[in-house]
Formats: sequence, C-alpha cells, structure tokens
Amino acid sequence: MRTHNNAMHRQPIQVPAIARLHAGRTACSAFGFPHARPHAVGLSPRLRIYLACLGCLLLATGAGLASPSSALREYKAGNYDQALKEYERLLQKKTDDPRLHFNAGTAAYRNRQFEEAAKQFNATLAAPDLKLQGLAYYNEGNALYHLGEQNADPKQRTEAWEKALQNYQSTMKLNPQDPDAKFNYEYVKKKLEELKQQQQQSQQDKQDQKQDQDQQQDQNQQQQDQQKQDQQKQQDKQQQQAEQQKKEQEQQQAAQQPDQQKPEPQQAQQSPAEQKDKSDDKEQEAAAAQKLAQMTEEQAQQLLDAQKGEEQMLPIKPTKPVDRTRPIKDW
Repeated sequence: MRTHNNAMHRQPIQVPAIARLHAGRTACSAFGFPHARPHAVGLSPRLRIYLACLGCLLLATGAGLASPSSALREYKAGNYDQALKEYERLLQKKTDDPRLHFNAGTAAYRNRQFEEAAKQFNATLAAPDLKLQGLAYYNEGNALYHLGEQNADPKQRTEAWEKALQNYQSTMKLNPQDPDAKFNYEYVKKKLEELKQQQQQSQQDKQDQKQDQDQQQDQNQQQQDQQKQDQQKQQDKQQQQAEQQKKEQEQQQAAQQPDQQKPEPQQAQQSPAEQKDKSDDKEQEAAAAQKLAQMTEEQAQQLLDAQKGEEQMLPIKPTKPVDRTRPIKDW
C-alpha cells in the first residue's frame, strides 16, 4: 500500500489561507468586532487599548472551544483521538463541511478506527472540489482495505477489498496521473485474487475432506453390516448345533428305555403255539371249503343239516363224584 508523504494515508487538508481568513472573520464577527480594520478611526487611545484587551480576553476564552486550528494541533501532536473529538464537535455545528469530514476521517484513520474513517471519507465525496473528491476516494479505499484485512470472514473481506478497488478506480478517473492510486489498485487486486484462490482451495479441501469422511462412513457402515451378518450366521449355526444336540439327546434317551416299555407289534405279542393253532384253523377252513366245493348240492345240504343238528345238541351234564368219606344222611 502506498500513501503520500510516506504515510498510510494522505495528510489532512489544512484549511487554506482563504478559508482561514473566512473562519477568522466569522469568529470576530461573532464577538462583535470588525475584522478588516487595524485601527478604529476617531477613537481615543484609551478606548483603543480597552478594546484591544477585551478582544484578547475573548480570543483567549474562545481558545478552549473546538476549532480547526486546535484540532490540527492535536493531530500534529499525535493525539489522534482528541483531534477526532475536536472535528466531531466542529461537525455538530457545520455538518455539511466536507473539509471537516475529511480531517475527521484522517484522524480516525491514524487512530486505526478504519470504519469511522471510511464513513467520514465517504461523507467528503459531496465536496464540489474534484481534488478533494479524489483524495477522499483514495483514503476511503485505504480504510476499506484495512477493514477487510482485519476481518476474519473471507466473504466480508472480499466485499471490503472489492469496494476499495472501486474507490481507487474513481481516484484514477479524477486524476489519471496519480501513481499511488494505480499502485494501490494493483496491490489490492493481487491480494483479492490470492484470497479468491485461497477460498477455492479451502473449498476444494473441504469437499475432499467431506468425500473422505463419506467414504470412511461407507466403509464403517459396510463393516458394521458385515459384522451383523457374521453375528447372524454365528447365531444360526449355534442354534442348529443346539437343535442337533437336543435331537441326539432324545435319541439316546429313547435308546436307554427298558424293552417292556417299548410298544410291540401284535404279532410279536402272540405265542408260537397260538400262531400254530391259527395256522391249522386256516388250513382246515381252506380244506373244508375245497371239500365243499367238490360235493354235490345234495351232499352239501346234508352236511349243513348235520352241523346244524350238532349245534342244537346240549352238552351232557357231568356226573358229580360221590364223596365216600362223608357220612350218609338219611334224614
């Protein structure tokens, strides 16, 4: 950044001779004294001395009030905060004076109050003097540059520096031969390009970081899914093993039961003799059926009648044996 007179900003405008004269006239008229006359014609020497002493007294009393000269003295002494206060008090009376706005902005700039400085320089742009406008544009650009430099937010820094470039351009339009405005314009433009590159790189780094985080999350999710599948398989396997063990235990318990508790087939419960009798009965029935088939109709009828008669015969009642050892009763 370049500034005139090896400073970070241009020096405050000192009130020119005609302006100082105008200010002096205003002050004297306020006290009731004419400004242009060195003597008062027709006054006695004693009256002239009295008036002179009274004027000095009034000027001494007014020295404690805010004035462009006192504010400038504070500025030159390095009391920028006090100088700013002086100019602000003067602006309360003359709010539309662009020279006071410019000097107030210069004092604020020296006091590193860049926001206030930019505000005061911007108010100076209403000056009809094109040279003063060019100085205001230039110093406002410097103030905006430092505002952006102090701001940690890249977006707000970019906005401040872009406005500073516009101010330098306005300065060069008013004074194309201003080398400082051109130098500062190129300097801030380069800084702004570097800032934009840093923002792009930072944004790219954030995207890469987010992509890495997403990939890591996907990998973690896949690992978790795989672990769940493995756990499910392990649980299924353990359940199958438990069911197999249970089945084997049931088979072992069934094998250890006594033989009498086992259900036997009906054929296995019959004795060999009973099985032989049933076999003989079946053979006799088969032979009888074959014999019946070979008989004539008359023989078959006789056989049936004979069997029917046998069925109607009552069995003979067996005779009860007599016990000879018992005495015979004849009563």
